Amino acid sequence: MTSLFTRRAHDRSGLTINNTCMVWRPYENLINGKLDNRVPGKVTGFTRFVRGGKRPLEVVLDLVGDFHEDIRGKVIRLENPQPSDRSTTLDRNGTYMKGFNRIQRGTVGDITAGLSLGPWTEALARKLMAQHELYWDETGLKGHARKQRRQEIADSFHAHIDAGDFFYPYVAYPYIEWFSKTNGRVVLELESSQLEILESEDAPIRDKTPEELLANERRRGNAMAIFLQSFAQSANDPKQDGDGDGPYAAKP
Repeated sequence: MTSLFTRRAHDRSGLTINNTCMVWRPYENLINGKLDNRVPGKVTGFTRFVRGGKRPLEVVLDLVGDFHEDIRGKVIRLENPQPSDRSTTLDRNGTYMKGFNRIQRGTVGDITAGLSLGPWTEALARKLMAQHELYWDETGLKGHARKQRRQEIADSFHAHIDAGDFFYPYVAYPYIEWFSKTNGRVVLELESSQLEILESEDAPIRDKTPEELLANERRRGNAMAIFLQSFAQSANDPKQDGDGDGPYAAKP
């Protein structure tokens, strides 16, 4: 899918393609966790992390937003059969989780189980195009520029349809992201075997309208913008130098 906003950069589980100090990536430290999106617009739950030689760190999550459409309204369980301290991988002293707050309040980023919603169809293309039209209305894109952009996106959608591609709301593997008020951006990239969708007897989840989906994208985009602004400010503050243990420290 072509996003309405610039997508947050993501790496495949276990591979550091963009080795940045701006993001907490404690997927190696993860022991287990449980996230609940049964209340619309809210994600709650917990995660537990290894802290090299100390008791595991249990973290409570209280986030605004929803999972992506493959698991929206569901409860998911996270498991890591071989947790370890990421500091070892980064050749740093201490635990990678140093400074990570036990209470994580903030905004949901991209949270998906990596499940397909089925093959690309004309109906799906129309729904996605409606989101773009709304976004262009908001940003004032008009005339030839809008017509050209519409044609480019329509060609992309029809290429997926003709190829028989499957549609994924974000990526084709479990990706857990949130923006914490205390710790900034947090990302867990996992294997499919590490995420389980728990069965529930709740009422079926209705499809979101293009307006609601656009609002979700806007919320994620705003959270990323705020995070980047905050990081830029801290990077220019000499008092914010890292001590070598956490993701905000200088690269080893």
